[in-house]
Amino acid sequence: MSSTSSISRYCVVLDLFVINAIISEDIKLYFGTAALLYFIDRKCHRIVLSPSLKKIYADRLKDLEKRRSNYSNDRLFKLIKKLLMNSEKVNEVEELTYNVPIKIPDEDKLIIKTALASSGNTIIITTDRRHLIDNEELQNHLKAYNITILPLDRALEIITKD
Repeated sequence: MSSTSSISRYCVVLDLFVINAIISEDIKLYFGTAALLYFIDRKCHRIVLSPSLKKIYADRLKDLEKRRSNYSNDRLFKLIKKLLMNSEKVNEVEELTYNVPIKIPDEDKLIIKTALASSGNTIIITTDRRHLIDNEELQNHLKAYNITILPLDRALEIITKD
């Protein structure tokens, strides 16, 4: 998030809202997620994945493919799959055994650990206000590691700025 360079490159950890956006009836979430992924794809940003997070994404995408309504032709589905398979856009990190000292649900700890395993400007993008975005204790803890948690709309402003 440096203002000294004209183009900021971010390591981005995406909460699983991107998968939920595919089946959501919230059109703003769907198109906001699509825009975010489009700009991550077009710019120098990289998606950070740990082995566990990568497996969860793969399993959820596979589940959507198996559904009767078959989401595999959905544009957002295709964009997510394309990004996650692109080795130039994905930063694979080691699984951390770090114990997150802040009380949050276990599924959110995976997101936090993945962000902690990355290096550089790291942002976590989520729609989870209660456990992540509005959690001041967690936000303050992550500042020491140069990690920021942002809601989708704020992340879009930052990602599309440069």
